[in-house]
Parts: sequence; C-alpha cells; structure tokens
Amino acid sequence: MDQAKQINTRLHIRVVKDGANTRYELMDGQIKLKDVSKTDVVEMIMQFSSSLRY
Repeated sequence: MDQAKQINTRLHIRVVKDGANTRYELMDGQIKLKDVSKTDVVEMIMQFSSSLRY
C-alpha cells in the first residue's frame, strides 16, 4: 500500500489558540482530518473512558 494513503491508528486532538479563540482539530499524525467542537471532544473522552470498563 502506498505510504501516503496509509492511515495511522493513533489519532489525537490538537488544540490551537489564536488569541481569544480556541480551535480543536482531529489529527492523524501530521494530517488534519477535520475540525471538531468542544462538545465532540467531550463525547470522545466519554466514549473512551466508557470503553475502559470492559
């Protein structure tokens, strides 16, 4: 498979502060996948912590 098309299995949220504005971005390595809201981030954390129970 072409290395440019491979998807990293490790995603992370990047927080960017521009003065008073705060942006959250879903990242795959150095590739920005999409902008996410603070609500989306909280939901992702809740799903992750819930999955740790099992």
